[in-house]
Amino acid sequence: MGLFNALFGKKKTSLQDLDKKNDDFIAKNPIAENDENEMMRNASKLMTSGKFSESLDLYKKLSENYPNNKDLYESQIGVAYYFLGDYENAVTYYTSSLNNGGDKSMMDDNIWEAAEAFSKLEFQEKESSTTNTTKLIEKYLEIFPNGRYAKKAKKHLGK
Repeated sequence: MGLFNALFGKKKTSLQDLDKKNDDFIAKNPIAENDENEMMRNASKLMTSGKFSESLDLYKKLSENYPNNKDLYESQIGVAYYFLGDYENAVTYYTSSLNNGGDKSMMDDNIWEAAEAFSKLEFQEKESSTTNTTKLIEKYLEIFPNGRYAKKAKKHLGK
């Protein structure tokens, strides 16, 4: 289960709660299995402690260095971008995660959350920006035409 799903899934958990769980896990398992595991622990700890940019950097290194788990690391890169407010990059990495074997249901949720958050920028930046705030909603429908949020997306787009 990805961090994003833990935070926004059916059983919502705060970053603070996840940070404590992270600390507890590491306290009970002080020795990392290998270099990848050590780097992943560090990236996760940075994420749950709100250091999203630093976490992003480590997850990118993990994705490059350990391509067998690229789907996992790219989904976490998407999470970091989401928390940084860069919804377009979040969707890019969620889509890449999906294309590399990431959990379809989780990516359905994650892409929709980022698309919806991006579309809300319309109200905040309506007159000061020419950004097409519906483009990620359209992207969501392109990826998940029958997804869990397709009806909501179509309604948002007036379809």
